[in-house]
Amino acid sequence: MSDPTKRPLFADVRRECGALGVELREMLSARWELARLELAADLRSAQQLLVAWLAAIVLAIAALPVLVVCLAGVLDGRAGIPRTGWLLIFGGGLLLLAVAGGYLAWRRFRRRFIGLRETLEELREDVLWLQEKGRKNDE
Repeated sequence: MSDPTKRPLFADVRRECGALGVELREMLSARWELARLELAADLRSAQQLLVAWLAAIVLAIAALPVLVVCLAGVLDGRAGIPRTGWLLIFGGGLLLLAVAGGYLAWRRFRRRFIGLRETLEELREDVLWLQEKGRKNDE
């Protein structure tokens, strides 16, 4: 049998600290990877939002002067509405479509936006785990 007086005084503490250090490194590495993946997903989502908004702006800019003027010219005098009235009706309708497209893209972006939600949740759980581990070591 080994002599307890020959064993180093803090051997168990050193081993536990080493194991805790390994667990902390693994935990931090996993959290960093999760945060990186969430930020990449949010960046892709923001890029999609930007593309949708740019498409809505291009639609509003290109469609209003071309289609509205042509259609208003064709419908001039029909239903008792002069060309200017048709221009106002069609211009307002196309502008409404552009705003609705931008709004729908914004709603889709907000639904998909993660914003480090899971990373913060994991970090809260890690803090609780460390507090419990600290309480166990104090006992």
